[in-house]
Amino acid sequence: MFKLTIGQKSLLLRFLLFCALFIIVSGVIGSWVVSTRLLYGFNFFIYGNLGKLVLFSGIVFGLLIRKRVGDLEKLPKIKGNILYIALSLLLIPVFFLFGNILLQSESFAANPILSISAHITLILIPAFLLLGIFGCDFVSAFAKRFSRELLACVGISIVYDLIIFQIWKLWPIFSDGVLQSVRFLLSLSASNVQVIQPRTLIVNNFAVSIEQACSGLDSLFLFSSLYLLIAILEYKVFNKLKLFAMFIPAAIGLYFINIFRVYILITIGAYISADLSVKLFHTYLGMVLFIIFFFVFWKFSYKWMTRSINSGA
Repeated sequence: MFKLTIGQKSLLLRFLLFCALFIIVSGVIGSWVVSTRLLYGFNFFIYGNLGKLVLFSGIVFGLLIRKRVGDLEKLPKIKGNILYIALSLLLIPVFFLFGNILLQSESFAANPILSISAHITLILIPAFLLLGIFGCDFVSAFAKRFSRELLACVGISIVYDLIIFQIWKLWPIFSDGVLQSVRFLLSLSASNVQVIQPRTLIVNNFAVSIEQACSGLDSLFLFSSLYLLIAILEYKVFNKLKLFAMFIPAAIGLYFINIFRVYILITIGAYISADLSVKLFHTYLGMVLFIIFFFVFWKFSYKWMTRSINSGA
C-alpha cells in the first residue's frame, strides 16, 4: 500500500513487540484465570475479548492514518523505558497474589477493595508495558497528533464489540462444523474417536467440549470487519469483482486454519500432554494464527485485487 520509512518501521516493530509481549503475558495470566472462580465470580470474564479488540483497534487505527504516515516522522524519537517494563513484569506476581487471596472469598462483593485492586493491577500490566516500549513522551505526542483518528478508532471498536455479542449467537453452527471436521481428521489416525452430544469429542481418553472458543467465529468476524473496512477505505483502487470474489475463499481458508488449530491441540492432549493442551486452548494461539493469515493474505493478494490503471483490469 505504501513504503515505510526507517522511523515508521521502528514504530511498527515496537507495536509488534508490544503485541507479542501482550499475547505472552495474557496467555500466562489468562490460562490461570479461566481455570479458577475468578473468571465469573470476580468478573474477569469482561477481559475475554480484549486481545482481539486490541488487535482490531490497532489495525483500524493503522488504516485510518495510512495517508498521514508522514506525520509519524514529526513525533519525538521513541525511547523505551526499562523501568516501566520492569514494573509491568513485577505486577504479574502481584496479580497472582491478589487472585489467590480472592479465591478464599465467595465473590466480588465479599472483598470489593481487593477485587478492584486486582482489576486495576491487571489493567496496569499492559499499560506499563506500552509506556515501557514506546516511552511517555512519544505516547503523549502520538495521542495529541492523532486524537481524531484515535477517537474514530474507539468509536468503530465500540460498534464492533456491540455487534459481536449478536454474532456470537451463531457459534453453535460453526462449532458443529469444527466438531465434525476434527472428528474426521482424528479418525484417520485413531480408532477410538467418540462424540458425546452435544459437542464433546473424546479421543484416547482425552475429552474436549467444542464450544464458542473453538468455533472460529471470532476470527471470521474480525477478518470480515477488517475486510469490509479496507474495502471501504480503498474502494477506488480495488477491482470490484476480484475484491468480492476473494472474500469467500479467504474466509473458508481462515475457518480451515481454526479447524487445524483445534485438531492439533486435541492431538497434543490425547497423545502428548493433556495439561499442555488445556493451557494452549486458553492462550492467544488463535490470534497469532489470525495475525499471520491476515498479513500474508493482504501481502500476496492486494496487488492482484487493485485496479490496473494501464490495463483497466
